[in-house]
Amino acid sequence: MEAMGRTEDTDVVVIGGGLAGLVAANRAAELGKRAVVLEKGAADKYICNSRYTYGTFHINFNDVMAGEDKLYATIVACTDGFARQDLAHTVARYGARLMQWLRAEGIELTNLGQYHTNVLSPAWRSGAGFKWDGYAGDVTLQKLEANLKKRGGAILRGTRASALKLAGSGIEIQAAEPEGAVSFTARAVVIADGGFQANMEMVREHISPAPEKLLPRHGGTATGDGLRMAQAIGAAVTGMANFYGHLHSRDAMSNPLLWPRPQADDLAAAGIVVDAQGRRFADEGLGGIYLSNAIARLADPLGTIAIFDSAIWDGPPGRGHVQPPNPLLPEVGGTVHRANSIEELAVLAGLPPQQLKDTVDRYNKAFDAGTLPQLSPPRSGPHKPWPIKAAPFFAVPICSAITNTMGGIVVNGDAAVIDVNGKPIPGLYAAGSTIGGLNGGPTSGYVGGLINATVGLRAGDVIGGFNG
Repeated sequence: MEAMGRTEDTDVVVIGGGLAGLVAANRAAELGKRAVVLEKGAADKYICNSRYTYGTFHINFNDVMAGEDKLYATIVACTDGFARQDLAHTVARYGARLMQWLRAEGIELTNLGQYHTNVLSPAWRSGAGFKWDGYAGDVTLQKLEANLKKRGGAILRGTRASALKLAGSGIEIQAAEPEGAVSFTARAVVIADGGFQANMEMVREHISPAPEKLLPRHGGTATGDGLRMAQAIGAAVTGMANFYGHLHSRDAMSNPLLWPRPQADDLAAAGIVVDAQGRRFADEGLGGIYLSNAIARLADPLGTIAIFDSAIWDGPPGRGHVQPPNPLLPEVGGTVHRANSIEELAVLAGLPPQQLKDTVDRYNKAFDAGTLPQLSPPRSGPHKPWPIKAAPFFAVPICSAITNTMGGIVVNGDAAVIDVNGKPIPGLYAAGSTIGGLNGGPTSGYVGGLINATVGLRAGDVIGGFNG
């Protein structure tokens, strides 16, 4: 890599100024290292998923204070054994420690009940549309940046890393800043730039044949730069086909009031989801995140509809972390078809009436007989099935919304990047949503989003020489 423009030497370069990156930078600085964060966003409040977050720290919808053994078992179970054991142990062990560390940094965490026992404050949890300025992640990033400056570190805005090169006892980083080219030499580099959900071609390659038909439920800034740079110097990647996302009204593709709330996950998981031919195509009992992935893989991700009855519309109880779609969905312009028969509902929804009736009849018959797991596709999973018998009946056209990719750079329990031969790449670390090997597996198991910052905390520990 040819040096161009100005050059700078430092202890640690962190690529990406989201939560995981700022945690890693601050922890390394706390341990005496000079840390520089390269953030390609130029604005004072540069946009990233961490800026947008609701702010809940959880491990597969469990309290992060539940203990390492229980949380480790939860990670293994929810990913069907996909998660790396050493990485899963780190996340389970560091969950409680991350909460303690954040509080020591001056970050306020509030308890909203259930698994929302550690939520970035002030929380925003009601209403339609999107609010982030002055809430949760926004306030947290501002505080962590201020702390980094006090420790002698810096965030270089408008600075986009483009290449890495192993060089003796360090790593060279080539980047571009507003004034031109810049290069850095650092003893350690942490890649934490948030995955590749905003890179349409990468999403097309790994996730969906029609990425333009997925709802972007993210900041639009994570374009896979870190992943590309790491692969160029031999890093391994894993789990690239999965993402974290939710189901929303199809109208959310054009109506911003319909995301990130209300979601349609609970409606779909209680009833059934059909394609444009009125046929089921996935196991609804595995929940909204799994269904979002299944829909994204279809030739037409905008051709699916949730079917349910009045008992489901007036319930069912969800996990308590989202505002129910009834009555918010129709109030803010979401399409909700309603009819007194399945055939009438099919006409309103543009589905083949006889096919939809046959699909619903087969589902109800299996429900009554207790044979839902024998359906094709089966109906299983942790989400309670409800019959579709109580008129009026409802249909909501839905879409798959992508928040962040689950796959990415392989790291071990010390946050060290692993190469294609299974060996750590000296001085190279990764954290946050750019890593793979934690979330994912055959059912798109969701360990958590913000909890990936535990890997940033571990990276900071290792870089700073702390082995506790």
